[in-house]
Amino acid sequence: MMLWVVSAAVLLITSAAAVIVGIDSYQYRQNQQLIEKFAPDKDKAPSKTLVVFFSRSGNTEIMARKITQLTGADILPLQSAHNQIGGGGWLQALQDARNTDADITPNKVDLSAYDTVYIGSPVWLYNPAPQIYQFAKNHDFSGKQVILFNSMNSKFEQRFIDDFKDIVKQNGGTFTRHLYIIRGRMGQQMPADVFLQKVEKLMETEAH
Repeated sequence: MMLWVVSAAVLLITSAAAVIVGIDSYQYRQNQQLIEKFAPDKDKAPSKTLVVFFSRSGNTEIMARKITQLTGADILPLQSAHNQIGGGGWLQALQDARNTDADITPNKVDLSAYDTVYIGSPVWLYNPAPQIYQFAKNHDFSGKQVILFNSMNSKFEQRFIDDFKDIVKQNGGTFTRHLYIIRGRMGQQMPADVFLQKVEKLMETEAH
């Protein structure tokens, strides 16, 4: 009897994991198709605003690309070898959710040309992903306004936002605001076009 219960539990967990990974991969493919439509503007004038982001499945990248389009900002994606799409990357994200250290590429960049820096990531277990904590710790934000932005499935905890804010302040920056959009849980997320409309509306609200 006990063996049967254990076998059933293992099967259930395996099936659930397979469903999650399948949804994760599908969502990534859908997001990539949309991201490809954000063609870079070759004639764009130099900007005083930079959008920095880390995105695993593409949700935050969509948000970052839209913010860049609306503000005329330069854009800088952060890469992290351990947090790729698929089962391994998903499990690693859960494991890393409470960390503030991460391997990122690029590790450090010259921010001297910018007076405003948007920094964005997904939220993992109510906490912004560690990649942007690492970016913030690596940089001097003296004389700069810093805006945090996040996409998420459900919610965040304010104590983690305050932790990020403290890092920015310790490195000389002015943390001005936190922008976020709740897209919904896996398998029930709002359509991409609605998500983009919400980003645009959020930015319009912030401009006033």
